[in-house]
Amino acid sequence: MNGQAYPAEGAAAGSRAVPPTTSSAAPGTSAPGTTAPATPTTPPQNATSAPGAHAGALDRLLPRPAAFPAGFAESAAVLSHHNAVSASEDLAGVQRGARTRPVRCSPSAEPPQPDDLAVISATNAADNTTMAVQLERVPTDLAEFGERIDGCTKVESTRFGAQSAITRTMLDVPDVADHEVVAYVQRVSSGSGEPSIEQRSTTLAAQVDDVRIFVVGMNQHGRPPSAEDLSGLLADAIDTVRAG
Repeated sequence: MNGQAYPAEGAAAGSRAVPPTTSSAAPGTSAPGTTAPATPTTPPQNATSAPGAHAGALDRLLPRPAAFPAGFAESAAVLSHHNAVSASEDLAGVQRGARTRPVRCSPSAEPPQPDDLAVISATNAADNTTMAVQLERVPTDLAEFGERIDGCTKVESTRFGAQSAITRTMLDVPDVADHEVVAYVQRVSSGSGEPSIEQRSTTLAAQVDDVRIFVVGMNQHGRPPSAEDLSGLLADAIDTVRAG
């Protein structure tokens, strides 16, 4: 696939995110080309699991908060499964149940099970920029995911009467920790007229066996985290998953 050289636009253009199923969603949705629902997506909340809540099998493979760059490490928290599902849709730029054009870019209707999804998220209070790592067990390889994203670079979605538009630009990126990377910048525009809301994000995806790893940086009012910070966090996530 042909993409822009990495980093592009400060490695922080576009908004959006990778799916639990074979669909082409970005994080959290099973169809990487779908767009956000009625209202624009917002950075996921750092809600930790409640005491006694079931911990998913992938939670232990998430990177430690210290792996996040300065300004993010202090707030990094593992999300409960319920919040992880919601956050994954925000990171992907589309919610389950949305109707999309093209239809092939629709996300999976069923969310992943607790043992198949884990998310750790952090927000920099200085500019409300969010960084998140999502792990998801998937039945397909990274190459197929990249092809699906590349086929869903311009998508319109509708949910409960609200419309969103998503634009993705593929990036050419070097391998990280000896693993191939699928990367893209995303811009999600929600609402018609004024004011409309736009979310920008950069997503890096890699895969270790059946565990797909997403590192996403997003911001609604400025640039997402730098390419160096995203790549560094991805390298740590890959090493942690490989170590098991």
